[in-house]
Amino acid sequence: MKTVLGQLARRRGLPILVLGTLFAAPAAAHDLWIEADSAGYRVLYGHRASGHEGPARIETAPGFVRAVACLDPTGRLVHPALTDSAPARFAGRFSAIHVDASSGYWTRTPLGLQNQAMDEVDHPLGGWLSHESAKRIDAWSDRLREPMTGSLEVVPLEDPFSLGPGGKLPLLVTLEGKPVEGAIVSYDGKPRGATGADGRINIRLRREGLQVIAASLTTEIESARAERIVRVAFLEFDLEASR
Repeated sequence: MKTVLGQLARRRGLPILVLGTLFAAPAAAHDLWIEADSAGYRVLYGHRASGHEGPARIETAPGFVRAVACLDPTGRLVHPALTDSAPARFAGRFSAIHVDASSGYWTRTPLGLQNQAMDEVDHPLGGWLSHESAKRIDAWSDRLREPMTGSLEVVPLEDPFSLGPGGKLPLLVTLEGKPVEGAIVSYDGKPRGATGADGRINIRLRREGLQVIAASLTTEIESARAERIVRVAFLEFDLEASR
């Protein structure tokens, strides 16, 4: 699989981090996260920690969340049923939760950005298919050193709850279970670097409380509906809640 980052970096001699920041921008404009409530969990979309302006919550249509995978306290992977509602909900209590979602096709036009495919609008100027995923970790398990799904995923290689501010967390970014080179990794909405050939990067945790890490990857495709696929994967865990 060839990424836009690698191709353009070689073609133009530009740093991969600069190119990654530019191409990750469309998808990184919104955050995806998982929130616990009295009945289980709900999946929310909006502007939470990315630093972008906009509403804190954006209503999503039923079907926005495509799949959910969870680790129970024994480390077993389970797939709870999603409600057909907005926001999507599911019941239970888990050590870790991963959700896959998609806000669909996006196309730039002379009249602005449209949530439609390029072949559905007049005078398309370029477009992409957006895939989002989020992983919430509430309790550490050695199983979490491996990806939970085949989607783009940020995998902690050490127990993040054992670290405090200033500690470095080694991460692995995967797609279809394999390491991804050139994924742009952000912390609190700010790019910190790109993964190497082994798919790895270290991120320094700078404070207590909720930690939000994101990885983005852009891949060219040949389609009348979009020029590329933009994937963004979020990882969140709360250092204070674990103490």
